[in-house]
Amino acid sequence: MPEPVRIFVSHSHQDNDFGVRLVPDLRVALGGDESAVWYDVSGGLHGGDEWWRKIVAEITARPIFLLILSPDAMASGYVQTEFDLAFKQKHNPAGKKIIPILYKPCQPREDMTLFQMVSFLEPKPYELAFGELLKALGFSGAPAEPPRAQPAMPATPQHAAPPDRFPPRLAELGYRIAFLNGAEVILPPLCDVPAGPFLMGSDPNKDKDAAKDEQPQHWATLPAFHMANYPVTVAEYACFVRATNRTEPKSTYNQLTWAQQTSGRLDHPVVNVSWHDALAYAQWLAEHTNQPGRLPSEAEWEKAARWDARTGTARIYPWGDTFDAKRCNTSESKQGITTPAGSYPNGASPYSVQDMSGNVWEWTNSVYKPYPYIATEYCHGR
Repeated sequence: MPEPVRIFVSHSHQDNDFGVRLVPDLRVALGGDESAVWYDVSGGLHGGDEWWRKIVAEITARPIFLLILSPDAMASGYVQTEFDLAFKQKHNPAGKKIIPILYKPCQPREDMTLFQMVSFLEPKPYELAFGELLKALGFSGAPAEPPRAQPAMPATPQHAAPPDRFPPRLAELGYRIAFLNGAEVILPPLCDVPAGPFLMGSDPNKDKDAAKDEQPQHWATLPAFHMANYPVTVAEYACFVRATNRTEPKSTYNQLTWAQQTSGRLDHPVVNVSWHDALAYAQWLAEHTNQPGRLPSEAEWEKAARWDARTGTARIYPWGDTFDAKRCNTSESKQGITTPAGSYPNGASPYSVQDMSGNVWEWTNSVYKPYPYIATEYCHGR
């Protein structure tokens, strides 16, 4: 079998707007392997000898060295030293493939021009330049545009079910119904959220409505994960109730009864579900699909809801920093009741997750504690 591709990306952190777009596209092109490309997006490793030892180890271990060129990169002592190290290793027995990437007009060092350079300078389209980079990396027949991750769903045949259990609209949104391990299960469409750091919490200087328990804003790092595109629907939860004889959700505060939810509202988010109910449903779904499903952590939910990796910013709302009642179901939109899944595609987050603002409250699997956030702290049903 061929050796896995391993790439080190040298850059100035002033160029993160480009790097956080390029690196996820490279990882997808390399089969979705997050470890294939090493990129320090936050600068969080900076910290003296320990940080530099990590840099040296990664450059030494990875046979491909990408150098993002810009005026800021040429002014960075770190970038210059990283290139010098890679240049020396090029003459080692194992060799080193060096590819300079011209991101902004600048004057590279003469020894940097010895290598095949790929230009991303405008007006060249990004997609065209990306295809040229893949070819420079040795991929024959490289695609003209970067591929996008599509999380795999269980390879199971579609199960026949009447509309009163599986409405056609859910099928149009990408849901599938199957009979797995003795139970009828509805499989939701999933979004892919790549590994890496993100800014968690709210900045009161940017968001005037930032609450105290959302501060201070800080960096958190997560492994890759999948998130359902939409909140759990009545149809999905009804499968769980039928299969387990679990007590139906109880109506409180004049909310919808279970009979009302299952009568003509199967494509709406389920309501009146407790945290224990949500946890039990996630565990049941994981058991029947043989997939590692669970409730998301607080950090996972927030990253999926508003982190924009292409710009390296945390949005106030999933769609941007300005509230828009036409992009969500809140009191301002005057719906007065839940809306079906997929009603606000223009309110989706950068990772295409919908209804992360409005419609229903959503449970996570994390304990409620002040920051700094510890990503490994889950409730685990206790």
